[in-house]
Amino acid sequence: MPKQPPIPRAKRFAAWLLAGALTPAAAFAPAPQTAARTAQDTGPSAASAQEPAAGEPVQEIDVTGVRPGPNLWRVSRGDHVLWLLGTLDPLPKRMVWRSREVEQVIAQAQEVLPSSPDVSASIGPISLIRLYLQYRRTQRIPEKGDLRESLPPALYARFSALKLRYDRHDRKIEEMRPMFAALRLYERAIDASDLTSRNDIEREVVRLARKHHVSIHRTAVHLSDPRGVLTEVGEIPPAAQIACLEATLERLEDDLGPMQVRARAWALGDVDTLRRLPYPKQRAICTTTVASSPRIKVLMARAASDWEAALEDALAKNRTTLATKPMYDLIGAGGTLATLRAKGYAVEGP
Repeated sequence: MPKQPPIPRAKRFAAWLLAGALTPAAAFAPAPQTAARTAQDTGPSAASAQEPAAGEPVQEIDVTGVRPGPNLWRVSRGDHVLWLLGTLDPLPKRMVWRSREVEQVIAQAQEVLPSSPDVSASIGPISLIRLYLQYRRTQRIPEKGDLRESLPPALYARFSALKLRYDRHDRKIEEMRPMFAALRLYERAIDASDLTSRNDIEREVVRLARKHHVSIHRTAVHLSDPRGVLTEVGEIPPAAQIACLEATLERLEDDLGPMQVRARAWALGDVDTLRRLPYPKQRAICTTTVASSPRIKVLMARAASDWEAALEDALAKNRTTLATKPMYDLIGAGGTLATLRAKGYAVEGP
């Protein structure tokens, strides 16, 4: 029997696949010892986020105490209003988030719409254990191969340098398929950078909705054949997986400083800095990698379309709604805010 129950692991793995990005995947790993949390008190202020100059060493982020996060975007048509909170991943580990604006909106809302779907699967207890074991096998390179044999020499050298820095004692990572090795190394690196990928902001929004007895509409994705999904994951072409690993290495080599600046900017509500620091290409490349599986591609598209439909339905029927969405899915050129403007909604915000 596995040390940890297979049910949560299988569900978290499915949620990661549906998220369509490597970045939020640290929720699949054991939680860091110190994670972002919420509180009812207040904390000291901090200096505004500054971008590191080229060639300068990255300073440790110093975002502790209570932080408000960014202001909300207001989307309206007539007297029906949707408030959007942009979330970010990763965020500072020891940050305490509390937004009076968010709680005031939730207290008046008829509905809260989180961005992450509720993932379920039709599978019995014995099949769950088989699914867990299949997942363990899927992680590994077939026929006892290793990354040294699977990667081009120059890419393996870059991987080894980062592994030495962030994951020195992990021998199992050498046996993992490139996509899974990328995930594992990324988790270790952001943890060492005083960051966390736990989505405590959305979790706190849900807690506040329950506190104020507000309906929570979380879209649902049901996996009718989770073992078939895992089989397709195991068939993702090596070239696509290597592309995801290479994009992850590039991000860890070049983007940890900006990643820390983004985290500090989000905590302090500095949306202008977030706009100046566009999200790296790693997410798009690794999304393309997992979408190499036809079933996963369909599930990802369905999850996205269901959330968009739920958003417009909430706008039509509720006087007040609050929804969450990853920040760069909101503010990008083809993001949620641009889409809503194009449909004729009035959009105001930071």
